[in-house]
Amino acid sequence: MVFIIRIFEAPAIDPVMSEAAEPVTKRVKREQTSAAKPEAASSSTSAAELVTSAELTEPQTNDQKEEFFDLSKAKRFTVRKWKGNILLDIREFYEKDGEMKPGKKGISLTLDQYKALRDLVTSGSIDAIVKKQGGDLE
Repeated sequence: MVFIIRIFEAPAIDPVMSEAAEPVTKRVKREQTSAAKPEAASSSTSAAELVTSAELTEPQTNDQKEEFFDLSKAKRFTVRKWKGNILLDIREFYEKDGEMKPGKKGISLTLDQYKALRDLVTSGSIDAIVKKQGGDLE
C-alpha cells in the first residue's frame, strides 16, 4: 500500500525571499501484515514442499541442457554457463502455460563465490550460527 504525503519545506533564511514554501510530494511505503497480504504467507516453504536428500542426489536437465536440482516446489539450484563463465544459480520458479519459468528472485554465484560458500558450509561455520540462533538442522 502506498500513501502520498505532502511535505512543505522550511523557507530559506534569506530575508529577500518572499515566496511561500513549495510543497514536495514523497511516496511512503507502509508494510502490511501477513493477514492483509495472503500471498506473502504462501511464499514460505512448507514441509510438504521440501525435497528430500535422496531426491537431491541426481540432477535433472532443463530445455537448455543445464543441470539442476529441485530444492523445493518453487526453488532450484542450477549449474549453467553464461558468457563463458560457470554460474551456480539459486532461483525461484513459477509455472506458466505448463512450463516452469525462472523468476526475478534469486542469486547467481561465480565459481569463486561458490567456493567461498562451500568452504563456509563444509567447515561448519554456518551450521554453528544457525544452531546458536535456535535453528534445528537435524
